[in-house]
Parts: sequence; C-alpha cells; structure tokens
Amino acid sequence: MANSELPVNISGETGTGKELLARYVHGISHRNRGPFVTVDCGILSSEMSRSELFGHVRGAFTGASETRTGLVESARGGTLFLDEVGELPANLQLQLLRLVQEQEFRRVGEASMRRSDVRLITATHCNLQKMVRKGTFREDLYYRLNVVPLHLPPLRKRLSDLPLLVTHFCRDVKGYTRVFSPEVIQRMSRYEWPGNVRELQHEVARLMVMAEGKIIRVSDLRPCIRGANAEVDVFGLPFKEARQLANSRFMREYLHRALQRTQGNVTQAAQQCGIGRQYFQLRMSEYGLKSASYKQK
Repeated sequence: MANSELPVNISGETGTGKELLARYVHGISHRNRGPFVTVDCGILSSEMSRSELFGHVRGAFTGASETRTGLVESARGGTLFLDEVGELPANLQLQLLRLVQEQEFRRVGEASMRRSDVRLITATHCNLQKMVRKGTFREDLYYRLNVVPLHLPPLRKRLSDLPLLVTHFCRDVKGYTRVFSPEVIQRMSRYEWPGNVRELQHEVARLMVMAEGKIIRVSDLRPCIRGANAEVDVFGLPFKEARQLANSRFMREYLHRALQRTQGNVTQAAQQCGIGRQYFQLRMSEYGLKSASYKQK
C-alpha cells in the first residue's frame, strides 16, 4: 500500500514507534523525494493553529502582516503526518475532512479553495472508535482516515524482538563498546516496558554510557527492571520516585493504596503522592480506579 494514495492510520501506545513506521511508509513510496511534514495535533487548538495547518493571507487577523504558507502546502508532493490525530479539536476536524475528501483547503482569510497534493498518514494512541461513539471524534472523518489501519503492539507483547532492538540501539551510542550479558537480556525480557520501545532505547543508551565494566550486568539495570528492593517501602515514596521503580501493575496498586489512605479523597491522595490532582485523576482513569469505591459508607 506504500505506493498508493490511500490514507493510513497507525494505532498503538505511546513509544511504540508510530512515527518511525510512518517515515518508513513514506520512504518506500513514490513520494519519498518529497517532504515528510509532521504535525502535532495536540497543539492545534486555536485560530492561530488553524493558520499553522492551512496558512493565512495578509490581514486575515490581528498580527497577520504577511501571507504565510501552512504545513499542508509545505508537504506538497510528499507526506503529511498527523501525530495524535485523536486530539484534533472539533473545529479542525471538519477542515481536515474536506482536505481528505476533496483534496482541497482554504487559507485563513482567503475566499478561494486551493488544491492539495499530499499523502496523509495519521497516528494515535487513542481508541478512535470509542471517541466516535462518545461524539468527540467525527464518524465520517474516522472512516476517511482509517482506510488502511496499521497497529503497532506494545513491546511487552513482542518481547522476542527485544534482543534485536537492544543490538540496534547499541549501535546508536557512538564511542562505547559494551556487551549485554545473557542474564541482563533475560531480566529485561521479564519487564513490562510501560514506555515501550522508546523506554528501551533510553535504557540501552544509559547502560552503554554509565555501566562500569565492558560487560553489562544485572546490577547495572534500574531497580524496576532487575526487581524492586524488598527492603524499601515503595508504597510510601513520592509518585515520581515510585514511577521509576514500577511496572503498570505496581502503579495501579500504588494509586489504590493512596486512595485507601485518604478514603477516596483525590486531592489529599494526590498531595501525599506529590503530584497534581488532575494528573492523579488521569492515572486513576488509566488504571480503572474510582474514588467512590473508597469512601466510607
């Protein structure tokens, strides 16, 4: 499908390599001599952001002293990659639908439509089908974008890839020559890698630079990978420290105990963990925890 013009939608958790796959599709397509332009949909929230995407003409709004080309035009002849498309604001979803459906767009402040010449690849860690059912993502746009769906599984579900990935990332760290012991690879293969391939990449780089000997041993691994120290009461640590020692099952238990201590008071639980209330609530939602379950009856 790389040489077709069909829209591609790549799904997967954060850190699985969605942009890397998008660049690969672009690289083996007939558009590979054209630009690969990345758009972070999470920052497109205002009229100014609409201008970033589609461009504007002089005088379109206060401060528009000159005509500006948008990212869609910058990607002409190549690929436009919309990262985290699930976070695209509602006011821009309709604009994107027209771009996909009619291959045309309008600069801010301009009356006439312009033709586009881009291959569209989107990526998201969200479940777009659930968002459609909730009404937060346009159904017609979803079906236009999800023509060729590709899914990248998390690293914990493809741990047989880990030795190859470790070898690959070792080559990226220039100036250091070290060997991973079989015990280290085995221990790393037991870890859930909540940060996925990106977390593995950073861990390999850290080990290559910081390990003392030529052979990387289990003692060089982070505690969360080699196994948390049983003598440390990790459930009493601040959240940021506990997060470094934990996998996803641990983090759910950590939040669960914090809510138990405060009888479901989210504000107090967040304060005890040393993080903001809103962030605590996001993690509660991630692990399926509800404050009402902890309140005394």
